[in-house]
Amino acid sequence: MIDVRRLQLLRALDEHRTVAAAAEALGVTPSAVSQQLTALAKESEVPLVERNGRRFVLTGAGRVLVEHARVIFAELERARADLARCAEGTIGTARVGSFATGISNLVAPAVAGLRRTRPGWRFSVVQAEPEHSTELLRTGAIDIAVTMSSAHLPATGTPDLQIHPVMVEPLDAVLPYEHPLAAKPELELAEDLGDADWIMSAPGTAWFDSVSAACHQAGFQPRVAHTVDDFGAAFSLVAAGLGIAVVPRLAWNGLTVPLMVVRSIRRGPQRHILAATRTGADPEPLLTAMRQAADRVTVPSGQLILGA
Repeated sequence: MIDVRRLQLLRALDEHRTVAAAAEALGVTPSAVSQQLTALAKESEVPLVERNGRRFVLTGAGRVLVEHARVIFAELERARADLARCAEGTIGTARVGSFATGISNLVAPAVAGLRRTRPGWRFSVVQAEPEHSTELLRTGAIDIAVTMSSAHLPATGTPDLQIHPVMVEPLDAVLPYEHPLAAKPELELAEDLGDADWIMSAPGTAWFDSVSAACHQAGFQPRVAHTVDDFGAAFSLVAAGLGIAVVPRLAWNGLTVPLMVVRSIRRGPQRHILAATRTGADPEPLLTAMRQAADRVTVPSGQLILGA
């Protein structure tokens, strides 16, 4: 491995022609220059310098190495400048893992906006469900995990991770368009939906856990008629009149699904959307951009209609 600091001596010798002048330019002793140039020749395994009277001149190999040195030092200067810009937040890179609806409603619009406002930043996005994102974060596979309040959330005070709030997301009731409750602007969870056929995900998933916990707190056990893996399938079943669903707002935000209505739930269930980073890592500028995207998702309570 060639020592970059010795390349500086070789370049200085090429410019000043004498060991003494090179030493003076670099603020070292002539003996130090001679010793380091000898070591550089050993590293390179070819003669780099030859004496011409009182001066030194570079051999052909020495000139080749000096040309490479100029490129190397230019790249080092660019690296130092980029590091300074990183410290200022002007440029950077981040790998982001998020659950699917977080990508659609938070990460994608945030990254799209940052491409305009922070063109020096580069983001790589991967889908990572809450049960996997924490481990991906710890192993360095991702730099920011967009996750939610669930059993998979790291415990408070975990020393190697930091948690940053993004938004509080309501869960809304999704009903067939001709359902008797479709005209009601706001629903009660137990009173209005306790005796319905429910469409939910399988036990152990984040969606199931958040909805079932809210139902239990309201004093009933939902009658699950259909079990699905994704919200699109749930919406199709609802539109077909086969049951109701209570889903996170991010699941339906921005969609247009015919034959289906969405109603807010009075004092209804909520979940917290969070960004996790390794301790000491800075989640900006993505965190602020996701919070701004979240502001556009959170709509006032009241009558919400899809496909009307």
